[in-house]
Amino acid sequence: MSRPSQTYVQRSYKFYIFIFIFLSPNIGAAKSIDLNNYLDEIEIANTFELRKKGLMNIKNISDDYGMFFAWDYTKTQCMWMKNTPAELNVAYINKNGKIIEIHHMEPFSEVSVCSSKPVLYALEVKRDWFKHNKIQVGDIININNILSNDN
Repeated sequence: MSRPSQTYVQRSYKFYIFIFIFLSPNIGAAKSIDLNNYLDEIEIANTFELRKKGLMNIKNISDDYGMFFAWDYTKTQCMWMKNTPAELNVAYINKNGKIIEIHHMEPFSEVSVCSSKPVLYALEVKRDWFKHNKIQVGDIININNILSNDN
């Protein structure tokens, strides 16, 4: 290949890389999530008693139900599935609403599943709900909408 042809190919390659990286819309961008658009019922667990009970003894939960846990202060939080037969996922959420991580929870397991970082909130939903709704780590939950609906 001649020198001018090589230069042309190299420049074309760089141009396409530039277009792909810098002009592709929202690749890897976090979404802002209003849970009211996804869940018809959001139960708030904001006291020690409600958080302790969680979803114990609930065999099945619907696709449009979630339990939102709110603690009094930010710290590493842990959850378990003692006496909980439903298959669940839990998302740990920081004080700004960012989903830090999502875990599968095994029914009846007494093994604690802890957040890797300090969090203020968690959301438990039916297993694979996050995957089905294309909600992932890094997305931002609108916390104010949830807490403003808390009666």
